[in-house]
Amino acid sequence: MTTTPGPMQQLMMDKAVDASVNITAQMLGLPPETVTKILQVGLPMMARMADENPDLLKALYAQSAQLLPEQAQQFYAKLAENPEAQQKLVDEFKAMAGPMMDSLNRETAQQAGTTESHAGTVLATTYPAVAQALSAQNTARTEQGFAQQLKSMAS
Repeated sequence: MTTTPGPMQQLMMDKAVDASVNITAQMLGLPPETVTKILQVGLPMMARMADENPDLLKALYAQSAQLLPEQAQQFYAKLAENPEAQQKLVDEFKAMAGPMMDSLNRETAQQAGTTESHAGTVLATTYPAVAQALSAQNTARTEQGFAQQLKSMAS
């Protein structure tokens, strides 16, 4: 009997997400397993926060509607070579997440066994690929459909 991968496993198998995990790990000097663990812990938290905060959901959905400017592999390869672009991505994610960013980073770090800085940077750096993957799964192409995809990460 074969088992169907759950939503989180399916997301982690997405090519863009996989590329973002590997290049983020390389940029931060972390094992890919640590980056994966941060995503596995942080995305469900982000989903719960978005469920309770309509403004955060709107911001996350808006980001998902914007496709990566190029192929994920190329985007992340360029990002790896540009510390200013990395910081800009983190700053944009921080602005999008707003005041919840600190608690998201803190709780993710505690549960993933890493630092708040690493947790925040991983979530920010991988989010463009995660958003693109969630958007691709959002067949309704609506904010509500995106919310359902995001909630499935928490189950």
